[in-house]
Amino acid sequence: MAILRVTSVFLIVIALMLLGADVVSSLEQSGGTIVRSFSHILMLCGFDADRWFTETLPPQAAEICIDIFSGPGWAVIGVSGTLLGLITAGGSQRRPPVPPHLPPIHR
Repeated sequence: MAILRVTSVFLIVIALMLLGADVVSSLEQSGGTIVRSFSHILMLCGFDADRWFTETLPPQAAEICIDIFSGPGWAVIGVSGTLLGLITAGGSQRRPPVPPHLPPIHR
């Protein structure tokens, strides 16, 4: 479980970095907003997700996956990291009951 929690934190950190990169790109581009999709980020890494989905999956599943991957990169990774973190979060452990106070010692 600890590995999944660390992975969720890692995904959330990557999402924040992508959000910051989009903000910086938008500030550099005067008057325009830059939002990179997750498929665009994967394309920068050399993986064409859209082509892979259309070649591998049935048409309906490919459309759903392409729609998800066409969302903002920071949102796709951040939501998946948040959901993974919520799934792996353990319930609050109950504290043991407080022992009763000792009776006073009379001297």
